[in-house]
Amino acid sequence: MPRRIVSFEGTWEQFTQLSVTQDSLALEKRGVRRWLMLPYLAFLVPVDDPAIRAQLTAWQEVFRPWMDYDPQPADRLHVTLHYVGGLRNRSWVLLPHSWKRAALPRLADQTHAILQRFEPFTIEIGPLNAFANVLFAEVHDPDNCLRLLRAKLQRALPLRARPPRMWPFLPHVTLGYWGRQRVQPLISALAPYRDVKPLVLHVTRVTFTIYTRDIDNLDRDVLKTADEEIIAEYHLDESTIG
Repeated sequence: MPRRIVSFEGTWEQFTQLSVTQDSLALEKRGVRRWLMLPYLAFLVPVDDPAIRAQLTAWQEVFRPWMDYDPQPADRLHVTLHYVGGLRNRSWVLLPHSWKRAALPRLADQTHAILQRFEPFTIEIGPLNAFANVLFAEVHDPDNCLRLLRAKLQRALPLRARPPRMWPFLPHVTLGYWGRQRVQPLISALAPYRDVKPLVLHVTRVTFTIYTRDIDNLDRDVLKTADEEIIAEYHLDESTIG
């Protein structure tokens, strides 16, 4: 297996130094923070291969006993390509990098040509890894196509649609949120999955999506009850295949 990106190794090392996981969904509800949680605007690469979805779902089931929340539904598994900002759902909310719904079609149009001229490519999904708050599958980009597409997409968007990054771009598929768990049992449970063979996904489309989660709902099904609205869907240039 090719050597992994150092950032993934560093992420795993950081996780193994923790004593307990972080319940980021609960933290979002505290104080003024809950009023700053806007619906999420992003360009996504859907994981739409049935065989890959089935394998990711199987991995989710293995770790379900260690998650306070039900896993991400299979039809919403994705790689976040670029985060645009938040949807301005209250007239008095004037946060940086927030957008009125009326502005979204224009953003979608600005990226249309870039995305539909880009050739389909492959990425590798796996092995498993963990942030303090989530279980995820690593995404590897052996031909650097995912990062190139992301760079082209960002250049096509206005500056306000390019929020400053809090962390380096580390592509991944979120499988579920831990809630609050002791980390040591998770390290032991994850160990056999740190070297699983990656799954090869052929990327042929991108979506521009609004993701809305009910911040007042912290039941187990919080991810299942979230709403996902596709503003635009782009098919990569399949005329280049064959």
